[in-house]
Amino acid sequence: MAKRRESLADVLLVLPWWVSVVVAAVAYALFAFVAPLYLAGNPFSAGIAVVAKNSAAFLAGLFLFIGVLSFARAFLIKRRFNELTSIEQVRQLAWRQFESIVGEAFRRRGYAVMENAVDGADGGVDLVLQKNGAKFYVQCKQWKLTKVGVKPIRELNGVIAAGDASGGFFVASGEYTNEARDFAHKCEIELIDGPALAEMIAQAREPEPYMDPTIGKHTNPATRAATVDPTCPACGGAMMRRKATRGPHAGQTFWGCSSYPRCRGVRSA
Repeated sequence: MAKRRESLADVLLVLPWWVSVVVAAVAYALFAFVAPLYLAGNPFSAGIAVVAKNSAAFLAGLFLFIGVLSFARAFLIKRRFNELTSIEQVRQLAWRQFESIVGEAFRRRGYAVMENAVDGADGGVDLVLQKNGAKFYVQCKQWKLTKVGVKPIRELNGVIAAGDASGGFFVASGEYTNEARDFAHKCEIELIDGPALAEMIAQAREPEPYMDPTIGKHTNPATRAATVDPTCPACGGAMMRRKATRGPHAGQTFWGCSSYPRCRGVRSA
């Protein structure tokens, strides 16, 4: 099915929610103050000034609503990402969801991600990544049965060179031909196939919250593990917090073995 998305609303929808808030503020200022100021003095444009001023609140509200949708979309993408546990689930996603999930995977790797907001001829780029001042292009193919050949890899390489990018990624839910892999090895393109994508998602997926019976609420497993008292490195027994009273570390806290002075095992706090 042909990709179609060209309206300003759809562009804002894939951008961060705060972009819509900024657009709403600018639109309100232009229509409520700037336009009336310049148009009211002319009898031929005075009516336009009144219409602009009356429509300012509606227009700003429309952009704010798009911002809310953008925020909700980002929230749903994150939740859907955490629910994916196999490459088969990834292959069942719609093409736009697939691109968004790939973008979320890179985002959790520390990249700033910009999705391609205009559908149709995307120029071989679905995502633009930024990290440490470097730019990378990403092309996604959700081909379930057909292997990705060398042609789209060549096209992405051309776009990378034309766009002065540092490199690129080609992400597919399936496999690549040997010719495609050979060509990618010769240029700055990393191929990510179905199994590699599934592993990428698994590594970035947030752990499910754990119900801690001692406090009666959900806690993150990593946070919970950090709050458990450590064991003594010398005897394996329980440890307790102590404070140094003399010496170069006076006043500092540390973990000391509860069997002290029989055991002198310590850990830093």
